[in-house]
Amino acid sequence: MKEVPEKFKNISVEEFLTMLAAVLPNGQHTKTTKDVMVGQGFSEYNKLIEFNLEPKTVAAAKVAERQFLKFIPENRIINTIERKDAENLMMKIAKTAPLGCYGYLKVYRTIFNVFVDWNYTLLNPFLKVKLPKRQKAEPIVFSDEQITKICEGLINKGKPVIADIVLFGRETALRPAEKIGLRWSDIDFRNRVITIGNRLFKTKSKKVRRIPFNDRIEEILKRNSEKQLSKRKILNEFVFTQDNGKPYKRDTVSKWVKKIIREEGMPEELHLYCLRATAATRWASNKVPIYTVSKLLGHSNPSITSRFYANVDLEELRDAVNRM
Repeated sequence: MKEVPEKFKNISVEEFLTMLAAVLPNGQHTKTTKDVMVGQGFSEYNKLIEFNLEPKTVAAAKVAERQFLKFIPENRIINTIERKDAENLMMKIAKTAPLGCYGYLKVYRTIFNVFVDWNYTLLNPFLKVKLPKRQKAEPIVFSDEQITKICEGLINKGKPVIADIVLFGRETALRPAEKIGLRWSDIDFRNRVITIGNRLFKTKSKKVRRIPFNDRIEEILKRNSEKQLSKRKILNEFVFTQDNGKPYKRDTVSKWVKKIIREEGMPEELHLYCLRATAATRWASNKVPIYTVSKLLGHSNPSITSRFYANVDLEELRDAVNRM
């Protein structure tokens, strides 16, 4: 019995059938790939994502592409890149970017899936590449005392609206862009509901979600509406605005929060986005069902939300041990 050729030993049945279908039906090729260079492929892919993805996602893809080109030249033909090339690439990137390599691998898989669709290559060489499993990090959250100090610091520096953005984040778990992009038209005071996502603002999941608000949220909203009405007699378009009526930029808010964190000597890993984890962890600690928290966060799957329940599970385990 003949031994299986080395190049076929590590491919899945699906991959083998794809290759077989491409070269053997009726003895003729039915699928051929185009000889396109990596640089051209990346350029065409970037045009695609610039049209239908958020700027942040586009920027991340371009960073990953620059890492790619450090090790594989842009004049390399895409259909000559094999799994071994992909594995060698990821090993090299892992040495220079041990944390970033996981994100890069996701980007490369996505890009090469598109290249397969475009017939630039027959198979995605990154699909079978594996990186060492990472230790799952616990969510980084603010304590109530830390949030109080941050808000006091911002108010003392003449930034009360940014202080309200911080408080609002703790109560709603909105993403920074969602808070900054919030409009008064998204607020239903009668039914006490906030709508996230519309034709003017696209959410990360591209799905609209609604968040009921409590008295603390209503107080923040009313405080900012009264401030705007007292200055300009009419409401601005956005809920959280500068004195000139324009919305804050995310970087501006983030830098001010980080400034106070450092001045107060708080842990360096704390940042603006941690407010989202703070709200989620508070809900979990108060026994809010995981499916409900997932809906409030706008997660596509409750499994993504499960990490916020780690401390809750720990306390339940402690109770169980103490009963013995």
